[in-house]
Amino acid sequence: MVLSRRRLLATTGVTVLGGCLGGNQDGSSGGNPTDETTTAANGNSNPVASAPIPKNPGEHEYAIAGTGTADTTVRYFSNWKCPYCAQFSTGFLSEIVSEYVEPGEIDIELRTLGYFGDEPFLGPDAPRASEAGLAVWNVDPRSFWGYYEYVFSHQPSEKKQWATTDKLLSFMEKAGVKRRDEIKTQIESNEYESLLHESDTAAQRSGVNSTPMLVIDGEAVVALKKDEVRKRLDSATK
Repeated sequence: MVLSRRRLLATTGVTVLGGCLGGNQDGSSGGNPTDETTTAANGNSNPVASAPIPKNPGEHEYAIAGTGTADTTVRYFSNWKCPYCAQFSTGFLSEIVSEYVEPGEIDIELRTLGYFGDEPFLGPDAPRASEAGLAVWNVDPRSFWGYYEYVFSHQPSEKKQWATTDKLLSFMEKAGVKRRDEIKTQIESNEYESLLHESDTAAQRSGVNSTPMLVIDGEAVVALKKDEVRKRLDSATK
């Protein structure tokens, strides 16, 4: 019964992983985002948009914020359509980038979940949004974090199936992403489908039950819990 419930909620666009806490079956998230982070809805540039990336980004299949050689790598599980992820991404994440990524203490590996339990998570358009993000990283990695922040600063309602190829390409154009024709081809050919399922598997093996969530030293923590996140990051970087 648990698995069938997950599949039902996933296909109707309800958050089942936490963060955007699940439970409603009307296609909406279960409540409003917490006040623990501040959403920068105006889309102004911040440390996330200008986050450093590895010198050889092509060596990394998933987007990296950091040098790629830090002693500690934090996995960040997110979803492009989750409003709680938008709140974290445009708020507390900028503090993490400034305090831990820019000094070289940690790298952040982004895993956006288009699937959970092999079913689309937050609507049937969610996998396309995740494929688009992977395409941007692999085709024009230097624009990735600017694109990432632009999308979350202008994120439409998760109730809508807004992640069409045209809408995603429009976001890319406004964020200054280059080689969009190549990216479009990759989206339409489902170039990164296998990576999406790898992230789904990695999430479940790591005990991820919410988005946004960080896995720090093998332990999962809800990203909106600022005090707990800082405690674990400080412990991991001693």
